[in-house]
Amino acid sequence: MPVRLIAALTAVAFTSAACTTDAVAASRPDTRARVVELVNIARSHARRCGSERFAPAPALNVSTKLNDAAAGHARDMLKKKYFDHRGSDGSQPKDRVLRAGYKSRLTGENIALGPESAEEVVDGWLDSPGHCANIMDPRFQDIGVAVASGKKRGQIYWVQTFGMPR
Repeated sequence: MPVRLIAALTAVAFTSAACTTDAVAASRPDTRARVVELVNIARSHARRCGSERFAPAPALNVSTKLNDAAAGHARDMLKKKYFDHRGSDGSQPKDRVLRAGYKSRLTGENIALGPESAEEVVDGWLDSPGHCANIMDPRFQDIGVAVASGKKRGQIYWVQTFGMPR
């Protein structure tokens, strides 16, 4: 199944690697931690995201409130079988973040459908200029990550939420 990623209204497709959905589901907390680790490794180096250059950025801190916002959106997309930044209730990322109790001055979100490992999803986001820019944006201080997987192969929804607190 092709993998779909969206960040800031940008969509990118790439082919999924051969991992099992069960492996992702069984290690979801470890998978989320690995996504954060890979993002922070990427942020520790200067990088070009499309035509935009980014200096190294500080590591992001995990926010339970951003994790909650990301998890709610991932579960909603899985349950209602859609793939979009706009929630089934019409909400945008900033709305979900505020609803989770995170007071932000700036919010960002990356989503993906299909990758079966933390490495695959982060590599895909880093290869996409819009996703990469969210990851490298030095204004973001906090991160939340969620994975929701269905029973069918490739039915894995990833949500990465970024925040800059007020």
